Amino acid sequence: MVEIKEAVSKKDIRQFIKLPWKVYRNDQNWVPPLIFDMKNTLDRKKNPFFEFGEAAYFLAFRDGKCVGRISAQTNSLHNEFHGTKDGFFGFYECLEDNEASKSLLAAAEDWVRKRGMNKIIGPENFTIYDEICFQVDGWDEDPPTPVVLEIYNPKYYIEQMEKTGYKKEIDWYAFKVDRNYKIKDAYHRISERIKKNENLVFRPINIKKLKEETDKVKNIVHGAWAENWGHFPYTEKQFDRVAKGLKLIMDPRTSFMVEKNGQAIAVALTFPDVNPSVKKMNGRLLPFGWWHLLRAKKKAVGLRTFLFGVLKEYRNRGIDLVLVMDTIKNAVDAGYLWSECSLVVETNKKMIDPIVKWGGRPYKTYRLFSKDL
Repeated sequence: MVEIKEAVSKKDIRQFIKLPWKVYRNDQNWVPPLIFDMKNTLDRKKNPFFEFGEAAYFLAFRDGKCVGRISAQTNSLHNEFHGTKDGFFGFYECLEDNEASKSLLAAAEDWVRKRGMNKIIGPENFTIYDEICFQVDGWDEDPPTPVVLEIYNPKYYIEQMEKTGYKKEIDWYAFKVDRNYKIKDAYHRISERIKKNENLVFRPINIKKLKEETDKVKNIVHGAWAENWGHFPYTEKQFDRVAKGLKLIMDPRTSFMVEKNGQAIAVALTFPDVNPSVKKMNGRLLPFGWWHLLRAKKKAVGLRTFLFGVLKEYRNRGIDLVLVMDTIKNAVDAGYLWSECSLVVETNKKMIDPIVKWGGRPYKTYRLFSKDL
């Protein structure tokens, strides 16, 4: 028999955080999360999500042993922006136990239903701009490990969703480009011509002026991503939290800003895939985790373009092409072997078509599931 318990005490939260080590104990591709970061993420006093959202954490037990976990949450900014009553689940992990899975999801559904929600979507940890989705294909691709800031899960999670009445809400794609891909000469010529426009400034991100750069990126995201599925305006504290974390892994050679007359109009942020080094930390900074983290950027062989946006009024002018060309050139010069662009929602054809044209190959698919309540 499965028992569901809300995780409230410090002991409960510790079990919630540590459960994945049980789920993935035989999976060589899993990258353990940093325990201190998970504590901060779940802490209602430290995570800016809780300024506009609510959440509860649940654990599943069988014969006294923890076999699963889930969060249930509401997001007032999402619902106000979209005019919906959507609830969400996240942080889902479960052993191959369909009864436990069904009970966990039922607990999350009941929690959001009691708060007036008529639909539940997930996984989102906690918002659309955190780790989202279940991977639904591409487990045999290279790299088999998840790329930095991406979710990873066993294949049987998909079956658990479907057996519990969840259906596809929307898919997101990851595209990959290898360094040996031959870019058409015409693209280089077009890129160089556009860069000669005296009103446009193409420059690397300045990580020494993090606050100023973060404000500019935030304005671009709000303008460029407004039409994307699930978008809602980031809060300043959310942006600051993300920026401080990304500063540790940023390679200024592969992240760019475009300005026109002093206004930021486009951005492309591409980070080294530090996950192979993070994996060796096994969730801990001490005693040797810091050493792996400090070496992570130097040892990285791959990249992930995490954020890419051009303000609507400046699209179709080749600015996106210049950003791609500069990223590829600098990445090759720096010795990286491959780059991933992700996650791109399936409805964003204006982003997908150019990525494919420039050599991106869709190699992994991620899915949000949903259920009407």
